[in-house]
Amino acid sequence: MFSSTQSAGTAGIDLNVMSTWQSGISGKGSLIGIVDDGVLLDHEDLLPNVQSGSINFLSGSNGLSSNDTGGSLANHGTAVAGLISARGGNSLGVSGVAPCSQFVAYNYLSKSTDANMTTALTTNKDVYVSNNSWGNVDGSGDFKSAPSTFFAAITSGLANGRDGKGTLYVFAAGNGAGTLGEATNFEVDNSNYDSFSHHYGTISVAGVLNNGTRASYSEKGANLWLSAFTGRDGVTNTALTTTDNIGSNLEWGYNPGDGSTAYPISTSYNLPDLKYNNSFNGTSGAAPQVSGVIALLLEKYPNLTWRDVKKILAKSAKKINSSHSSWILTGQSYHFSNVFGFGSADATAAISVASTWSTLGGSSSLKTFSYENSTQQAIPTDGSSLVLSAVISGSGITKIESISLEISSDHSNPGELVMALQASDTIQMEIHEKHNCYSGPKKTLPTKNCSSLSKQAYSISGFLDYPANGTWKIEIKDAVTGTSAGNITYYKLTFYGS
Repeated sequence: MFSSTQSAGTAGIDLNVMSTWQSGISGKGSLIGIVDDGVLLDHEDLLPNVQSGSINFLSGSNGLSSNDTGGSLANHGTAVAGLISARGGNSLGVSGVAPCSQFVAYNYLSKSTDANMTTALTTNKDVYVSNNSWGNVDGSGDFKSAPSTFFAAITSGLANGRDGKGTLYVFAAGNGAGTLGEATNFEVDNSNYDSFSHHYGTISVAGVLNNGTRASYSEKGANLWLSAFTGRDGVTNTALTTTDNIGSNLEWGYNPGDGSTAYPISTSYNLPDLKYNNSFNGTSGAAPQVSGVIALLLEKYPNLTWRDVKKILAKSAKKINSSHSSWILTGQSYHFSNVFGFGSADATAAISVASTWSTLGGSSSLKTFSYENSTQQAIPTDGSSLVLSAVISGSGITKIESISLEISSDHSNPGELVMALQASDTIQMEIHEKHNCYSGPKKTLPTKNCSSLSKQAYSISGFLDYPANGTWKIEIKDAVTGTSAGNITYYKLTFYGS
């Protein structure tokens, strides 16, 4: 959607898909798993790409068959599906990024049990890309752990999906960065606080606007991998146009047409065709664009493993908003930002990089090495830093693909802490920033102490291709002097790579 109150997008700030499409690549043969609240499978612009195998976890209670994920709850997933797989070239509606890809849908968000999550993420081993435009509730600032079944499911899908080449798991980075307009300028959520988006095998996607600037709600994080495009508020400003859920009483979807529902959108600025909407946004809209790019890449090069794809996307990403202060040039010549990841997804560049690629192998050849320390060490209260040094040797990893840090502290309010990981070359990545936590799920005042750190995990993406051997330093500072005291009681660094 374009609004006259906002400037048009910047030329070249896009997914760079046109030349890929013109070369005949449209996602054919790539199967997407859409894990969401459901998808209207008989939507006119989605139906040609629906493959059998969708699962309705509400079957029996919503009046739909076990393979029909539509219904009144399927608003979000229907919009997501259109961004990936709306059928282009059919004189209808819109085109997804991979307009000839196929998809199956799982309405896990409509019945969110651990068992349903495992089924949605792993049951179909033919799925190329699992799109997950969800995570923990935004806006509390607190640390949120996923159940152990989640990590087991992702690890299983990486190892067993696509005949051992691995399913790609794409996750929205989260929309909780807002500050509540308080006197402080500290952001609320960080993508690294949400453990659904920081597994070493996932691709966490931040949101940027059509001029390359950060979407104000898009969460930062050392775990970010890529950025893709989204909108502002979708009412008076730019947003994404995609497929919409429809119901007989004009009461479903983001474009209900009457302006009186939970989505108060009138036809004065939405679309007259209620099967489509132009008001979708958030990192929920950014993630499926990356899923679409991966579908294009895997049509051309279906033998790429999940590790290959992740690294190709990093190497081919476009550095956007290049003057932004968050950009770091690493010792391995990658540009990385805890706002944009390695940059915005670029379909044509990814296919070019893949054309000469030598495989890294799949999960079976991924090396891991861990270092842990349980010595209690005090965090200074005078504003100076505690520096924990981990000397790594004999790891066998010469090129890191991801780093995980688990840390425990008895500090009564870890929201006061600032933490960073530093490599031997002194390049440093921020993994935790001072912030407030809130008493309610939607950035609700008043503030409260953040939950304690008990083997709280963080993921760090930016040290791609570094050797694991060397001296790594964890710098920890209490940014509020003279208040709560505390100690670091445990930390563990785990390196993944080759």
